[in-house]
Amino acid sequence: MRSCNFRFFCLLFGLVVTFTQVLGQKVNSLDDLQVLEGDQRQLLWNHLTSQCDRLDRQRAERLAKALKSPAALKQHLTKLRDDYRNILGSFPKKSPLKAKVTGKLDGSSYRVEKVLFESLPNHHVTALLYLPANGDGPWPGVLFACGHSANGKAYPPYQTACALLAQNGFVVLSYDPISQGERTQLPKAARYGTTTHTLLNHGARLTGRSVVWYSAWDGIRSIDYLLSRPEVDRSKPVGMTGTSGGGTQTTFLMALDDRIGPAAPSCYTMQRTDKFHGKSGPADGCQHLAGEGLYGIDHIDYSLMRFPRPTAILAATQDFFEIDSTRETVRDAKAVFGALGQADRFAFFEADTTHGMHVGHRQEATRWMRQWLYNDSSPVTEPKDIRLFTDAELQVTRTGQVHNDFPDEANVADISLRLANRLETKRRHFWAGNPAKALAKVRKLIGLPENLPQPRVERGGQAQTNWARIDKFTLQRTGDMPVPALLFRPPGNTSHALDVVVYADDRGMRSAAHANGPIRKLVNESTAVFAVDLRGLGETRDQGSNAKYHSHSHRVGNVATHIGQPLLGQRVRDLLSVVDYLNQVGSERVRSIRMIGVGSAGPVALHAAALDARISKVELRNPALNNWLGDVVAQPLRREMVDHVVPGALAWYDLPDLARQLGARLRTR
Repeated sequence: MRSCNFRFFCLLFGLVVTFTQVLGQKVNSLDDLQVLEGDQRQLLWNHLTSQCDRLDRQRAERLAKALKSPAALKQHLTKLRDDYRNILGSFPKKSPLKAKVTGKLDGSSYRVEKVLFESLPNHHVTALLYLPANGDGPWPGVLFACGHSANGKAYPPYQTACALLAQNGFVVLSYDPISQGERTQLPKAARYGTTTHTLLNHGARLTGRSVVWYSAWDGIRSIDYLLSRPEVDRSKPVGMTGTSGGGTQTTFLMALDDRIGPAAPSCYTMQRTDKFHGKSGPADGCQHLAGEGLYGIDHIDYSLMRFPRPTAILAATQDFFEIDSTRETVRDAKAVFGALGQADRFAFFEADTTHGMHVGHRQEATRWMRQWLYNDSSPVTEPKDIRLFTDAELQVTRTGQVHNDFPDEANVADISLRLANRLETKRRHFWAGNPAKALAKVRKLIGLPENLPQPRVERGGQAQTNWARIDKFTLQRTGDMPVPALLFRPPGNTSHALDVVVYADDRGMRSAAHANGPIRKLVNESTAVFAVDLRGLGETRDQGSNAKYHSHSHRVGNVATHIGQPLLGQRVRDLLSVVDYLNQVGSERVRSIRMIGVGSAGPVALHAAALDARISKVELRNPALNNWLGDVVAQPLRREMVDHVVPGALAWYDLPDLARQLGARLRTR
């Protein structure tokens, strides 16, 4: 034990004669303090996607094992669906739709009614009901989900698809998605297409919901309305189709609502990790459900878990949803449907075209619906003279926006805030019970294992300034990415134990190391500073996401939640690797461990100190946020928030709950 302490003593404080020459090297610029070699802006991304690859391999192994017997396969599909419903979350009791028709149009070969209803109280959905030109029905119903068009249901290809279905004997309901068409949710947001899906998702995720949840509920209530119409044949299942973002909605809903029979999602299905690796990477908030990777749920699994209901995957050879990945993933569905004796209930169709609901997809979707709802599989040919309407003609509301028509309109941000406030009572009771149990729940929510492997510590070069000796360190746990760190200690040889401040700054440790910087002000004869660059900050700051997402960390944040390890929790793990190392050095050399978190590192330091009693004090400087409820849920337009989102957290705790547990150990300035 003595030799072990001496070894760490030497490593930490550098009291070895052979270090003298190295210590003579002066720091000429902050670049001299870089720990990791080369450009590491892809390091976090590569680490996260490698975790996705590992989970994908495990998923493939489970499916291969299940395919060995029909009984095992059915059990596998049941578990997939149960896991999906678990991560999606439960739905509320249905409220009155308060539906009304606000106008009618004659398309000659079909009819249109303009429809308005509430999927949640004061949360309006604008939709179009397409009917065959003549007769009263009843006809089978089809739900049409719109892709990411700014004008939603009025987008010409979507009008054409619905008209074609109506011409072929279907009643079709096409509804505006959240933040599109007449349902703008955040009118003051910079208009980057469907960016608001992502912004709304932050607050929704914190409350245990998601934009996927709200979109699915809109779809469920749309089916409720569709089946309330006397023209719809309720003895038959409802069909569903849609492309791009509509393909996303179709995928999530067709596996959730048993009333949906034949489904045909278009231009969406591929291997999700391939999508991450591809040019577009993680997309809008409506396309990602936290924990899918952790539970082994890929795009195609939504087709599997709805077996034996018929599913056709529609694809485009020139799509940015890579066709080779789609071709590969549909093999799983063919294997499953074939193994269970229903090969004809799964189909794959690809058109030689680009992304979108082009004529080939429209014809095939209509043919698929006729095959299963009319027992007619003959080809469908789209007429060239389908009459379409202008956006103004299709306007359902008086002003063209529900938030203008209804002063009490509740958008997703409003609903999330109300829910977060309602959950406050639950949070208060939870923490009033057993704090140790509450903290264990926090660990689980942020994806922090109870027993982490001890980090491997490697010492790099040394340097000095006139105010500190500086050692370079790399800490790395087994299977994790390296964490760069710098130890700043008093320039004179010290034989007594030092207080050590673990310092994390969202601007990076080097930016805090200049002559008049915060680290310089902390180092003295009794205090050393162990500065660390948390993953995605400083040396490993990710190369970043498209600016439309209002967050530099959009892509890494989404993949982190995909694998069930929120970025905040991974950064807590980084901080605790330093604490673990200092603890090994021993009390003979380390008198106390304090912690400072700056900016985005503030909430991370707060979590670390609340979860680890070895940290005697923690100070938060200009924290990026003080609480989730007021700083994220109540402010959906805030940028750079994805780093701090922990799905479902507000059902159990907010940041002030952790602050109260720390008491006098916490200081904020």
